[in-house]
Amino acid sequence: MSGNVTRVGNKLACRCGGCRNTVGNCPMLRCDSADPIRRRIYQMQQKGMSDSAIIDTIVREEGIVALASPPTRGLGPVITWVMPAIVLAVGFVIYYWYVRRNRKAPEPLTPVDEAAIERFRAQIDRELDDSPDTPSERKRDSERK
Repeated sequence: MSGNVTRVGNKLACRCGGCRNTVGNCPMLRCDSADPIRRRIYQMQQKGMSDSAIIDTIVREEGIVALASPPTRGLGPVITWVMPAIVLAVGFVIYYWYVRRNRKAPEPLTPVDEAAIERFRAQIDRELDDSPDTPSERKRDSERK
């Protein structure tokens, strides 16, 4: 493979699925994706096509995914970097609106609820006061009984 093929291949993504390299530096022997594209690049260079014309032809045939890195012109980079922040902000606004809309004041406790809570508090206090503090004290208490 010549340096000219490598130069153009470094701008195109290898799409074999086994690596994340470019066509120019894919290390796989007999790669199903990189080898045919390298041959096409070589043939197009023999016909006298420029690097940009070769890349444009391959992108036109295979789509924008053929590029190793996304284009830096147009709306693509703007959408790539700005949209996640916009979507996150919209999500926060919707969540805030939903929570504010569905928030209710806590209902007051009924006398039955208050009595049950007091019973549980008293039980917790009794159990904490009666429980031995260390495992050795627990063992001594169990031996006494």
